[in-house]
Amino acid sequence: MNIKNFIKIFPLKITFMGFLFLVALTSCDDENNLLVTEKEIKQTNSRFELSLKIDPDIVYSNSSTKLITSIKRLVPKDSLGSDPTMYCKLNTVGGNLDMHSELYSFNGQSYPGYLNVSISDSANSVWEGLAFFIPSLPLKDTGHISAIFDGMNLTLPIKLVPTP
Repeated sequence: MNIKNFIKIFPLKITFMGFLFLVALTSCDDENNLLVTEKEIKQTNSRFELSLKIDPDIVYSNSSTKLITSIKRLVPKDSLGSDPTMYCKLNTVGGNLDMHSELYSFNGQSYPGYLNVSISDSANSVWEGLAFFIPSLPLKDTGHISAIFDGMNLTLPIKLVPTP
């Protein structure tokens, strides 16, 4: 191949390589969210927004999944008719929770499964609680995690899989 032919073909090669690069990028698009392992559910009342998020939503018998519970104050505290009890109850089916947030306590006694909710008095303030779901044996096909706060109830399923 001489230099004249190379100069004539060079722009075509660049265009073709750009086309291949573009095709490769679009083929990597996760159109069906197959790679997304996070699940989130939210519920609101006139005072708060409760959110429950897990990642990943598939748990092997020898691993755990992260659970984040968020509570957002929608109105200032002084506009509430009555103060809610400031704890969030977490429940599980098919496993146990390893709590990484402050447990709710009353008269010096701590209550497992109840997280202390400490949130600022202003609107749009957010509190987050962290826990990990650990599957228990015998393993079920599906587990569930639920959160309860201020009359709102949320639940998310978790696929439980035996370790390969």
